[in-house]
Amino acid sequence: MAIGLRQFRYLLCWVVALIIGNSICRAQQAKPKLVFRLALELKPETTIWEASNLLKTRLEQASPDGKIKAGEIKVMFYDRGSIGTERQLLETCFLGVVEVVQINTSVVTTIDPTYSILDLPYLFLNEAHHESVIYGPIGQRFLDRLQQHGLQGLSFYGTGFRNMFYKSNKAVERPEDLNGLKIRVMESPVMIRSINAMGASATPIPFSELFQAMKTGVVDGAENSAKVFISSKYEETGCNHFTLTEHFANQHIIIANNAWLKSLEPKYRDRIVEVSQNARKEFNTLWDSNVAEARRQITAAGIGINSIPDKSLFVESVKDISFGFFKNNPNLSRDLYDQILRAAKDKQ
Repeated sequence: MAIGLRQFRYLLCWVVALIIGNSICRAQQAKPKLVFRLALELKPETTIWEASNLLKTRLEQASPDGKIKAGEIKVMFYDRGSIGTERQLLETCFLGVVEVVQINTSVVTTIDPTYSILDLPYLFLNEAHHESVIYGPIGQRFLDRLQQHGLQGLSFYGTGFRNMFYKSNKAVERPEDLNGLKIRVMESPVMIRSINAMGASATPIPFSELFQAMKTGVVDGAENSAKVFISSKYEETGCNHFTLTEHFANQHIIIANNAWLKSLEPKYRDRIVEVSQNARKEFNTLWDSNVAEARRQITAAGIGINSIPDKSLFVESVKDISFGFFKNNPNLSRDLYDQILRAAKDKQ
């Protein structure tokens, strides 16, 4: 059926109006109601990066209960240290410049010495003991401690145990083999004293500067996980040994500015806390798989991996660290430390 020019114009205007109206509707629906910044120093290859990535991804999806629609939350993501080192990120979170950050718990010791308890050497018997602490009531007490500093811990993410990797003529098998080796550590007083007690020379260096420091000989090695070793390509620095000392348990933490968190609508605040904690299971599965693959790649790169079945000599070398820690920090309560030791009995 033929239509006249006037009818055609009317129809065209109606179609255009419909398209514009639908576009406006979609734009309104897509416009986020909560936008915040999430920052970390790590890069995707480390896998630890996935803790923040999972948080961003899940928050931008619809909530299972339907109270929050997809796109209602928008996370502005800053990784690879693009806006600062972990210590700087902690400071900016405190100031409210960045709402949420992911950092290693050892960095938290710069504002709360109690977190140094988690850095004590050979504190945890195994990963089961470690996870029962950081994912349970003891861990929640650590998270909530940050409120006194204007922050709130949202969740821990366990990343196994730290091991030694270094350039040397022989593999480390006992503490005296570490003599003369400069080993990079984080800016944690307890970690520095522990590595020194084990026989090495502890050298605090920001993570972002470590590759160059190892390559140029500023340090002979460092201590971290197999996955971090491979993702950072430390085999290119001349490192030729990787020893499973398992001296420190390792964990990252997601932290929010407390004033900002409290200012949110309850549904947003609850969702952020919920996702922070629920993403751990997904992260743990991915972490375990990637660590196994990283060890395979280390061996394939021609770097020797040696284990130390009997760590008694290493444990003995740092036995005074815990005693000295509380002696040097007389105002700190031993309560959390004692709870961790009691939890060990259930995992033996």
